[in-house]
Parts: sequence; structure tokens; C-alpha cells
Amino acid sequence: MKGILYGIGVGPGDPELLTYKAVRILQEVGCVAVPIAERDKESTARKTAGSYIKPGSQIIELDFPMTRDQDRLEEAWRQSCETIKNRLDQGQSVAFLTLGDAMLYSTYIYLNQHLGRAGYRVQTIPGITSFSAAAAAGGIPLALGDEKMAVLPGSAVADLNNGSLDHFDTVVIFKVARQYQNLINALDKAGRINSSVLVVNCGHPEERVITDLKSVVAEDLSYFSLIISRKEPVQ
Repeated sequence: MKGILYGIGVGPGDPELLTYKAVRILQEVGCVAVPIAERDKESTARKTAGSYIKPGSQIIELDFPMTRDQDRLEEAWRQSCETIKNRLDQGQSVAFLTLGDAMLYSTYIYLNQHLGRAGYRVQTIPGITSFSAAAAAGGIPLALGDEKMAVLPGSAVADLNNGSLDHFDTVVIFKVARQYQNLINALDKAGRINSSVLVVNCGHPEERVITDLKSVVAEDLSYFSLIISRKEPVQ
């Protein structure tokens, strides 16, 4: 019998935010796959879940480069799928670790789709999203009553500029570092800047919650930075 691929969302970075189910599976499987963006750099997902991994488990590092080169990405996904397939074909179950939730902006999604279509058993363990943790850290509600919320990457700054997001009460923006100044200008123009919160390194020891977004420069931001912006402040 072939093994099972478990996609485990480990949350935003705080080891205490893993679910009981995630911990149970990590203590059962003997093979854990972790995505890495750079060689010789520790996987943040592995660091987050490391204390829960069964002693003696084999750790497989999978190359998921941070690039917009689609050919490079597709080759990385193909190689990672083949590596995991080899384990599953031997009857070995594999836990793939991913930050946040496994089905939101996650490299795991490509493995899930490819291996699922190929007939392998795949189970996804949800994790706490970074924006849920950031909302808790910043004390800013994501939605109240019948309010509407949008979740988008920083590259969608044009949607803020053209007014297409005006009917959303809350806008969550991921991956803000590269577009930070453009986002600040757009939020200011939309009248949302004073009811926005920037959270940097949410769930990590160096977590910061910033309400004065104009005081920050992009160079000071890490990859793990997001903005929660409300149309109107909560009274």
C-alpha cells in the first residue's frame, strides 16, 4: 500500500499555534519534507514544528526558489513531486510542512494537485493563517456582521488605486515588502492609511505591530510582513 502525503499548515511561526492534529501526525510519520528557498538556510516551517517531529524521522529538503521565473518554478515542483512519489511508492507516508495554512498561498498546493490527480492519497491539515494571527496581535477585527473582506498579494496594488476594493470593509495584503511604498500611497489615497496596521514577523520572537505605516521604509521589512487595512476604524 502506498503512503499518504500529509500537507501540514504549521501556522505563522509560533510553535504553540500548531493544531493537535498536526502534532499527532508529526509524531507518527517517519519522513518530513520541508520547503527551502535558499540552500544553507534553515527552513522556517521546520524551525516552527521541529520540537514536534518524531525523533529519528528523515528530513527531506525540497527546493522551492523564490522567483517569478515560471520555468524554474515548474521544474522545482516537478522534482519535488518525484522525490515525494518515491517515498509514497515505498509505502512511506510523508508530512510536508508549510507556513500558515496549507491551502493559502502555499507551495504545498502544487504538490496536492499533482499527486492527487496521479491517484495518491493526500490529506491536508489546516493551519492558523498569518493574517488571523496578525489580527489578534494588532487587535484589529477582520470582519464584523455582514462586512466583506478581501485577501490579496502586494502585487495587486493596482486594485487599490483603481477603486475596485472600495466596497471591501477589510483588505488583507500579503507580501508587501516589494510594493511597500506603492501600497502606502494607494492606502493613503483611498483614505485607509489611518485604519491600517502593519505586522512584521508575526508569530516570531521579533514580531512588530506598527500603526504608523508612513514611518516604515521597505528596506526594514522582512518577507513575513503584511497589512490589514479597514475602510473605517472600529470604534
